[in-house]
Parts: sequence; structure tokens; C-alpha cells
Amino acid sequence: MTTPVKPAAAPLEIAEAPKEEDESARLIAEMLDKVAKVRGLPIKRTVPGTTLTREALGQRLRDMVGEEIPKEVLVAQGEMLAALEVVPPDYDFLTGMMALLGGRIAGYYDPKQATMVLAGDLAEAEATETLAHELAHALADQSFPLAPHVKYRPGEGDRSSAVHAFIEGDATSTMLDVTLGSAFAMNETALRVAFVASTLLSEVGAKTPRAINSSLVAPYVDGFVCVQELRRLGDWRAVDEVWNDLPETTEQLLHIDKLLAREPAEIIANPSLGPLEKEGYRPVIEDVMGEQGLRILLEDIAVRSVAKEAAAGWGGDKVVVAERVDQGKRQVAVSYRLRMDTVLDAAEVAAQFERKYGKKCKERKDLGPVAWEIKGRDIVLVSGPYERQNEGPRSVGSCNVSKAWLSAAWKAAPSVGDVVKRASR
Repeated sequence: MTTPVKPAAAPLEIAEAPKEEDESARLIAEMLDKVAKVRGLPIKRTVPGTTLTREALGQRLRDMVGEEIPKEVLVAQGEMLAALEVVPPDYDFLTGMMALLGGRIAGYYDPKQATMVLAGDLAEAEATETLAHELAHALADQSFPLAPHVKYRPGEGDRSSAVHAFIEGDATSTMLDVTLGSAFAMNETALRVAFVASTLLSEVGAKTPRAINSSLVAPYVDGFVCVQELRRLGDWRAVDEVWNDLPETTEQLLHIDKLLAREPAEIIANPSLGPLEKEGYRPVIEDVMGEQGLRILLEDIAVRSVAKEAAAGWGGDKVVVAERVDQGKRQVAVSYRLRMDTVLDAAEVAAQFERKYGKKCKERKDLGPVAWEIKGRDIVLVSGPYERQNEGPRSVGSCNVSKAWLSAAWKAAPSVGDVVKRASR
């Protein structure tokens, strides 16, 4: 159910045209009232707003991302995607991500300033959707503060992805209640198609690798599905309960039974750098890819339904991006250890890895060798090293080094029987 727009106050006999900021404040107040009614949360304070040009809006968003996440971390994340062959070897991840974010933005809620920022050139329908979505964030922030959850935390990539998706799912469900009358009028497939189409039809989205577009869409769609399942179980009260105990992993986000049971991930040791450590390689990031990340990786190999099924047996993982500087040039290597719930689950992922990376160590002239092995329900993959230079990346590794690296990675990690389940927070 939506609330009718309140009629404007009768004008004075001699009145000036309302100022732009006054009109913005009126629209925000009216939409906040609508959102509060469908979401069932109280309005504890007004939400100030401002309008900016698209260019200024995009720049402000890029500045916020740059302030939150260290540049070297963003660069290393791009190297991980290149090493795993989900973006082209010469793709500029940092520039591409910033362009994609800036190109699609219509407005956002800033939890640090508790302010709504909106593009000044929105058509009515786009303004309605944007305000409904972003003011759902503002309303949630007043009952469940958002700022602690948007802060970058090293090594907690999967947890951050799960929380981000849940937050976006809440706002997407609320927005659809406002714009469609009920979010249950929308299903997962239709929502994903709408988001994908919106991205691909933009000039920057059409030039962006599939995996990057998928990572942008996934929080909204996956989060929406989770929130809708909770609403079926106990309406918005069930969603509010999860706000007080947010998902720890994207596995929990993607499987409602695992969320309600708070099933923890398995602790995975950092895969060893082996012989590369002696050559001066040091970790830049040590993180968890998670089930959502694994699915996005596998979607680059298989159709989405197959990728989703294969990733569903995720038990835990750890990825390390390491670098060294040699004669002024940056050299990169990536290692990934994945543990699935069962041997059969691991075999499903291995079948897809074989399709993409081959059975044996594969030499690559640009990204260095890639090699992987499966043992029981564990898979270890090593990629690189390669060197970044002006004319593009080039391999500085060999399969002999990769084999020694794989061997060291297996020896350094604890056996499955020694792994301790991580306690829920």
C-alpha cells in the first residue's frame, strides 16, 4: 500500500517560485513518509537533501569509495580477477569500476552525513524509484545504524558482501512495495533481468566485463531474494531480527536455512606462497571470496544455473594476492584455497575449473602459469607470477615454479580434520 502524495499548500497571493532546495525537501519528506508506512519503521528525524549534476554526483561517489577503501586494495582486487581470467589481462579495474559506478548513479544516501544526495536531472519515474530506495536506507539507518557496516575491514570481504547485499535487499524490497504496491509482484528473474538490462544498455556497462557487471547487480538481487524469504516467514519483523544479527557469509545470505541456523564458514589458512616468498613476494590482500564470489567466478565458465548449483556447496576459502617490485616494475601472484562441504561438491567445481584452466599447469604469456589440484573436498589454485608494464602484462613464472608452489600450499594448510568451525558473532 502506498500513501498518496500530499497536496501542495495553497500559494499566497504574492508568492515567489519555490526554491529548488525547498522542493527537494518536500519530495524527500513525502517519500520518507511513504517508505515509513510500508516498511513499518519510525521516522526519528528528517533527512536533509541536496541535488547535484550527474558529473558531480559521480565524482562524489568515487571520492567516497576512494576514502573508504585503500587504492592498493582495489588494485589488488583487480589483479585477482585478471589472474583468474574473469577480466581481460589489460583491463584497468580501478578506472572501470569508478566509471561504472559514476555512470549508473542517480542518487545515494550518505550514512556518515545522514543526507540524501540526488541527481538534479531525473525524470519523475526515476526520481520516485531512487528516492524510495535511498530513503529506505535512510530509514533503516535511523533504527539500525549503517555507518559501522560500510567501513572497509581487511580480510572480511565475504562478510562485507553479505551485509551489503542484505542492506540493498531491504531497500529494494521496500522500494518495490512503494512503486509496485507489493514487492511480491516482482520475482528474482525479472529483477535480475531489469538490473542487467539497465547496466548493459548504458555506454559504460556495455564495455564492462561480465563479472564486474555481475558483482554490481548481485547485492541487489541476492539481497532481495533473502529479504523476501524472511518476509514470507515473518513479514518485516523477521527482517528486523536479522538486522540485529547480520549474516556472516554470503552462504548464509543465499540460503535462508543456513542464515537462520547461523551456519559458520570453515576457517581456511592462507595458502602459502611457497618459493615465491623467498623471492620477496608479500601479501597485499588476504581475503575470503565466499559463495557469492565463487558463483560469479563460475558464471564466467558455465551458465548461471550450473554455476549456482556448483557454488552452493561452498564451505570456506581464502585468497591471497601477493606482489613484489623488481627494477621498478610490479609483479603479481595469486593463490586460492577452496573447501567445499563434500567431495562431490568439490568435484562439481573441479569440473568447471578443468574447462577453464585445463587439467595440467597452463602456461600463459601474459598472466603467467595457472595450476590447480583437487584433494578430497579441497581445491588449491595458483596463478602467476606476472609483471605489469606499459605494453601490458607478461609472464615471469614457469610451471616448474607453480608445481613447487602448489606442493607448498598443500603442506602449509591444516588437514580437513583439524579445521575448527568459526563461531558465529
